[in-house]
Amino acid sequence: MNNITVLHLQDWQSWKNLRLEALKNAPLSFASSFEEEAHWHDDAFKQTLTSNTIYGAMYDGELIGAVGFYPGVLWGLYVREQHRNKGVADKLLRAVITYARTQVKQLYVTVVTTNTAAIALYQKHGFKIYGTDIRSLKVDGQFYDEYLMVLEF
Repeated sequence: MNNITVLHLQDWQSWKNLRLEALKNAPLSFASSFEEEAHWHDDAFKQTLTSNTIYGAMYDGELIGAVGFYPGVLWGLYVREQHRNKGVADKLLRAVITYARTQVKQLYVTVVTTNTAAIALYQKHGFKIYGTDIRSLKVDGQFYDEYLMVLEF
């Protein structure tokens, strides 16, 4: 059973491990890179965790997915591969959208234009594409375009 909860400072090590896994396994899904964040001091992970609202998906006491929010922006959605296609990302998104509704009038996210699964998930939750940021992400020397998406409350 998946439990969605807000992560707290004591969860920083689990979140750090998941975040680095996400950056390594899905480099096109994040504005940052594994190479950048792998060199962060632990205090940087703690600061990111405490200065954002980050929801985690727990399974048998293990952090298997997470999504972040800071005012107006959804970021960092990731679910471990063995837990995908089981509704975990859907639950994480619902949790952050419910919270965001109490904080802002609209919620933004960016997604690489070729990530059709993520685009479909965001659209399922009401996000609409309102623009394209050309060559906004560079991974391994290649540029990628990103859709700019918004959910209006």
